[in-house]
Amino acid sequence: MAALQFRSDYAHTDEGRKGLKALIGDIFAVDITPLDRLGHDPSVIAFGWWQGDRLVANVSLYARQLWLKGECVQAFGVQSVAVRPEWRGRGLFRSLMQHALAYADRHAELMILTTGTPDLYRPFGFHSLKEHRFHAKAAIPSRPPCNRQLSLADPADVTLVQSLFARRSPTSAIAAATDHPALFMLKAWLTPEIAVMHLPEHDAVVAVDGLDQDTLMLLDVVAAKIPTLDAIVAALGFARQSVDIRLTPDIICPSAKRGETVENGHMLRGLFPLQQDAIIFTQMHI
Repeated sequence: MAALQFRSDYAHTDEGRKGLKALIGDIFAVDITPLDRLGHDPSVIAFGWWQGDRLVANVSLYARQLWLKGECVQAFGVQSVAVRPEWRGRGLFRSLMQHALAYADRHAELMILTTGTPDLYRPFGFHSLKEHRFHAKAAIPSRPPCNRQLSLADPADVTLVQSLFARRSPTSAIAAATDHPALFMLKAWLTPEIAVMHLPEHDAVVAVDGLDQDTLMLLDVVAAKIPTLDAIVAALGFARQSVDIRLTPDIICPSAKRGETVENGHMLRGLFPLQQDAIIFTQMHI
């Protein structure tokens, strides 16, 4: 059996992407191949153990730009954490996390990740973030809708989304993220019930679920100037009024009512000024 080799030089190589696709596909049954077309995040840094040309364990970091209480905060996200079953119990995950944390601690004061297994990360100083859903009653549209559903299979639509991401403003002055579009588009690609809608009158793209349901779920808004909830609902032609806002709503709808507390799997490590505030970060990522 070939010895394992630690590497951190492969995130943006053909060999590295091939190895990561195989690992993520085998462990999570998620196909990340669409990123070859949708665009990879150039900030990704990968730490891994390789056996020859086979990636057996990986932890990746990626740059995150968060807006917290009006300040832009540079942070790191953690993604693509996986160890092949036959290599578990040998300390590979711990060693990769230690490498990743050492790198992140040299370059940022905050880390954020999303997980369904929080106990794995608590020994490394991460703690769960409690978030809140927000609910609003939108005005009944008084004019015809103006929108187009985008297809991420269409290169022109992908370019449109990318251009809006390059110019986007935060959806909230209290708690928001303005990250690279890779994970937004991969989430939309892998989740057919999410509709990515272009609102040309507002030069905006919104991610929504439930256009044909009694309650509309607003997942994200990408625009240089964030439109109000009433403007979004009017452009979509959604006439049932009830909206579940999965974003901190101080800009989109200041009158939104705070709903139930939820744990969306977000965990934090480092300086975070909003521990007691009612907030929610977008879940348009995987």
